[in-house]
Amino acid sequence: MYKKIALAVSAALLAGSAMAADVTLYGVVDTGFSYTNTRSKVSATIGDVSAGFTTSTKEFSMDSGNTAGSRWGLKGSEDLGNGYKVSFKLESGFSSDTGKGSDDGLFNRESSISVSGPFGAVYAGRMGSLISDLGSVGWYGAMASPFGSGWGGIAGHEAVMSMHGRMNNTLVYMSPRFSGLQFSAQYSMGEDGKENKPTTDRYAAIGVNYQVGNLEIGGLVDYTNVNSSKVSDEVIEAFDASYKFKDTWTVNLAANYDFGFMKVYGAAQYFKNAHDINGVLSNKTGSAADRAENIPVVASLEGAYDDADVAAQVAYAIRTVNLTGYGVNIGASAPVPFGGDFMISAGYADGDVKASVSVGDYSIGKFAGLKAYTVLAGYEYPFSKRTKVYVGAGWTKYELKSKGDLAKIANAKVQTQTFQAMTGLVHKF
Repeated sequence: MYKKIALAVSAALLAGSAMAADVTLYGVVDTGFSYTNTRSKVSATIGDVSAGFTTSTKEFSMDSGNTAGSRWGLKGSEDLGNGYKVSFKLESGFSSDTGKGSDDGLFNRESSISVSGPFGAVYAGRMGSLISDLGSVGWYGAMASPFGSGWGGIAGHEAVMSMHGRMNNTLVYMSPRFSGLQFSAQYSMGEDGKENKPTTDRYAAIGVNYQVGNLEIGGLVDYTNVNSSKVSDEVIEAFDASYKFKDTWTVNLAANYDFGFMKVYGAAQYFKNAHDINGVLSNKTGSAADRAENIPVVASLEGAYDDADVAAQVAYAIRTVNLTGYGVNIGASAPVPFGGDFMISAGYADGDVKASVSVGDYSIGKFAGLKAYTVLAGYEYPFSKRTKVYVGAGWTKYELKSKGDLAKIANAKVQTQTFQAMTGLVHKF
């Protein structure tokens, strides 16, 4: 009997060991320093009257995740036989300069389970978008630019294009690669409690990626079915306003080619009814209430109505403002003789800023033009397979100028320029 118990315990221990061997603890720590200089200039002329102001901020700081988001995670899989496998990935972001976790939840970067086999792979959970370079399924961003989503506060190609990050309640299908060609599709149901309802944003994307030799080409179309919730009755009554929410479309094409001595990248996007590009219009991501705090006119409504929800609703109405235009980006990376890799990229965007708002007898349509510029250069030197040092610098400029309906009233112009230099150390485990 004792022998049977010993055999059972041994079998249990061996089974536990086998299971543990399929689970991997991993992570990245990226801690660095950056100097950031931001300068904004606002000017307006109405008739014979001109006014304007300039603001400037300078900051030197210790940062987390300049080139790679600091994170830790668990991933594992089980082989079901006959080529089928079940896998999971749980990934949590944190700030390596403070030790703080994310307010978005424990596994805020990714929380997914997948089934793969001869048919391809199906993923479910919280994941990055296909158009990003994030997590298990984001593939477009990495092939579009040597910097992926960017370094530090300089967003690289994302500074001139409408992009998407991580999403909840998401399904993704990745096909097998046939003769270099792979198909992918994604659908996000929206936020908890509102899934697949018009009161939440629903996102969908389809893409194809082709690899042959040193060439990679990818195309992707994505669509956001915008939350169609009405603005509160209080706001409608106060402003005698009506709002129309428009769905967003983007069409994307990117390619890269490795010559051996240099790898070159190119990407282009047409965007229609995009809500924002890198925070140009909202200046801050987050909830409607967060955006309201950044807009003095909207924030002042809290006092007028003694109701923060009213301010939040007006801030939410900013979503009726949209961008239609195009963005392009080119880049290159090359090994240097003394070791490491040098990278550079540059981008440009041009578009019209429109609104779908009616106030009384007035209707606001096209009212501004947007031009955006970005340049980013960086160098990485690996000390080992898991540790590297980096140094880089970037510049972005956004220019909004009155156009259409607004130009009939005032000649207004807003310019914002940001320069950032950074350096740091990355260690993977």
